[in-house]
Amino acid sequence: MPFEPTFITPGVLPLWLDIGAVALGAVFGATLANSRQAPLLGVLLVGILLGFGGSMIRDILLNTDINALVHGRYITTAVIASIVGALLGDLLLKPMWLFTMLDATVMGLFAVIGTEKALLFGMPISSALFIGTLTAIGGGIIADLLTGVKPDVMSRGPWSASMALVSACWFIIWFEQGFVRFAEFSSIALCVLLRAMAIWRGWEAPHADHLKPNTWIKRKK
Repeated sequence: MPFEPTFITPGVLPLWLDIGAVALGAVFGATLANSRQAPLLGVLLVGILLGFGGSMIRDILLNTDINALVHGRYITTAVIASIVGALLGDLLLKPMWLFTMLDATVMGLFAVIGTEKALLFGMPISSALFIGTLTAIGGGIIADLLTGVKPDVMSRGPWSASMALVSACWFIIWFEQGFVRFAEFSSIALCVLLRAMAIWRGWEAPHADHLKPNTWIKRKK
């Protein structure tokens, strides 16, 4: 019997949260593509896809209308933000720390909107975590593949998918207690904080070797 989601509330995601994620994601995506020497059309395409690519994946998994295609304001926002990123991104985000923090903010926003919408659809917590994390990293994966770069999630380095997962977990804890707005803002802030700490302290995302006993690792070497 196919799964039929049960809505726990007739409400929807706050418009500012959904549109804000699209706008920031598109600015970041266009700036990223421009820095990788993509042509203008490619810059706009990457900006638009990073703007709502993760949300499209989320809506497909939830088997619901794809907001980015059903409501014109999403595409309009993504196009305008991509143009801004293409023209002004290099100036606005020239400081590397600002570029990095925008990346973390975008990931936090998408982790929140993915997790929150999954919970509003009555999905179990494990599914909400999966959808929230995939929403956060989905647009970035698409952008990296289009620009010929190995996706961050497949590379060793500072936390990426890990911080999205932690932020999604944090969001669920407070959302389940009824502190919805606090859950939204604090989860985004946590994602930015984790990214900053990972870079500052040199934290690397966990990898398979961390699960192996030290004696096993030494024996294999």
